[in-house]
Amino acid sequence: MNKTHFVLGGDLKKSLTEGYTLNFKELFKDAFAITRTHYLPLIIACLVTIAIVTLIYTLSFDALSGLSESNQIIINFIFSSFIVTPLVTGLQMMGINHAIGLKSRSSDLFNYFNMILKLALASVIINTIVYLLTLLLSQALGDLGLQFSTIAMLYLNMAFCMVYPLIAEKKMAPQLALKLSFKLINKNLRQFTFLFMLLGLLGFLALLPSGLGLFLFIPFYFNVMGIVYRQMCGVSITATDVEKKEDDDSDDSDKNDSNNNDGASKGSSEFEA
Repeated sequence: MNKTHFVLGGDLKKSLTEGYTLNFKELFKDAFAITRTHYLPLIIACLVTIAIVTLIYTLSFDALSGLSESNQIIINFIFSSFIVTPLVTGLQMMGINHAIGLKSRSSDLFNYFNMILKLALASVIINTIVYLLTLLLSQALGDLGLQFSTIAMLYLNMAFCMVYPLIAEKKMAPQLALKLSFKLINKNLRQFTFLFMLLGLLGFLALLPSGLGLFLFIPFYFNVMGIVYRQMCGVSITATDVEKKEDDDSDDSDKNDSNNNDGASKGSSEFEA
């Protein structure tokens, strides 16, 4: 059994130093094809995520309503970090697996709870930055600050969109993943701004037919981001070559010769992201 490690897709270091060019036509075309092929497991995982989040919020609504505003914020931070973040990471990694040609199962949604501390720490840092910046702008600029804080929140969510995949796929420390995601997006800020504007427009259009378009848009979104991640950062792959050979038998040499002629030596390969 031989294992070969290689990176499929882009080069993270090159993307950080030289930038990356998005081909929107090819990106959306490939994402649509991938979504059509891998639609069912991803949409089921998305629906399960929505159901879990809705159920927890519903069950905890009465308890949260009796708490002060600051305590409610803390509880929401904890819930978002330790429950929502691993689930969203699972969805993102399903999109990345689809982008490199791997199949996924709906149960893959729960694969990253074993990294919950790293993912939760990254989530807490992001939420804290967003909250503090929003608070500062609102206090400093009043009503105008609310508009600026909304823009700042959208920008930060975009700037940190690669954090969880970098932690899950590259096994990075949260602080490094935050730093690299911020640099990657800002190195290609104009393109990513246009990408998220397009995705936002598609999301809005998906809402028009009574929200039914979201059943297509949400899986499509995760597959788009999976392709972008593959092309920008590359995905580490382990190829395992397994050779199966029949033992030589000196008393049955004719049979062995026949097997060899028919190709009794077989090879197979397994890929892991």
